Amino acid sequence: MSLAMSLRGRGALGSAARTTVVLSRFGLTARAMAERLDRYEAILSELAIRPTWPATACVVARHPALLRAYAERGAELALHGLVHGDHRALDEKTQRETIARAADIFDRAGIAASGFRGPYLRYNEATLAALRELGLRYHSSQAVAFPILEPDPSGACATSYDLALELYGAQDARRVAVRPRLDRGLVDIPVAIPDDEILVERLRLTPSAAAAEWGNILALTHERGDLFVVQLHPERILELRAALSATLRDARRRQPCVLVSRLDEIAAWWLRRSRFSLRVTRGGADRYRIRVEADPDATVLVRGLEVARRPWHGADALSELRDFEVEARRMPVVGVSRRSPEAVRDFLLEEGLPCEVSDERHAYGAYVDVAGPAWAESDVLDSVDGAPGPLVRIWRWPSGARSALAVTGDIDALTLFDFLVRSWETRSPARGGWSRS
Repeated sequence: MSLAMSLRGRGALGSAARTTVVLSRFGLTARAMAERLDRYEAILSELAIRPTWPATACVVARHPALLRAYAERGAELALHGLVHGDHRALDEKTQRETIARAADIFDRAGIAASGFRGPYLRYNEATLAALRELGLRYHSSQAVAFPILEPDPSGACATSYDLALELYGAQDARRVAVRPRLDRGLVDIPVAIPDDEILVERLRLTPSAAAAEWGNILALTHERGDLFVVQLHPERILELRAALSATLRDARRRQPCVLVSRLDEIAAWWLRRSRFSLRVTRGGADRYRIRVEADPDATVLVRGLEVARRPWHGADALSELRDFEVEARRMPVVGVSRRSPEAVRDFLLEEGLPCEVSDERHAYGAYVDVAGPAWAESDVLDSVDGAPGPLVRIWRWPSGARSALAVTGDIDALTLFDFLVRSWETRSPARGGWSRS
């Protein structure tokens, strides 16, 4: 982290304390960090999991062979800026040029990159425009904060935690659907908070307490069908290896299963899913025809319909049918009141829920009525989840998975030199104008 961003995110005392800890993690060569990356890789390999490690391009340029070796063994390396600077402070032209230069460095290193994460999880609309123009598939820069189990951290820890949430521009996981969303061709994949830096250096949790925090997020996301994107920088793998292993083993045991994938694979799925369709048409008195056009691995859910199905989760069941007729007293779609904003209908459609605008509340298997422009996605989903049906939908995840998880960790530096020059590399007016000498 550059000095300016460290001061902004931690204050003077927090910055000094963190610098002392971070300096102890790096050596004059990349050997110490390579050992941490190897440990990280080994933990995941035991469970057949592959990570996504966003890497700053200047670090890739200094250590191409080392990082390419991890990519060749199955890790995804995503773009993490040309240098470790604040993209929220940059205009579109600057970001287009610097991200293009970062992509070129990856190409010359023999590493294919399809996604981007902003350093400090910071970005702006100009970032997204630049990524679309450059043909990137996804970005994973939006922080989403889950409730922490520690209800009243000490004063210093609470202040530091609040500074992190402000720095990241974190959304409240209790109000939003924590899943990818497609925005003009670019997939937005959220990142879960608290991450490793918050657990270790801001909340100062023990390994067992950190494991409990991530276990809590896993339980919440599995219950809600959400996405848990773990953020664990390789330099903290020794402190959090037990928490990571416990979380992943828990994920592997859960039923319905948890989809565990790299970010590029999740983005590819979400783009593929966006081309699926589900149509419900009236076929006469209390009769409806349902047609699903989707790949074989799409998860089709039914509720309150007498069709071939098998148990899944709660009131919802899995169906392999793709073209069928049903008899039901209510139409098996979500009714949406006329006064509800159009954004509500768009949200339901990306959720895989067919909907119809009507004020006849009792004519549908579920009904949503939003009175004004300020609405919470969680409230809309609660209305649907609590409805008796009948209902049919294309679920978020493939192959019957209930929720999803990805393991990520930014590679910001591999040596003491990489860490110490970050403030210099992001200095104005260069601000991303790094060049390799």
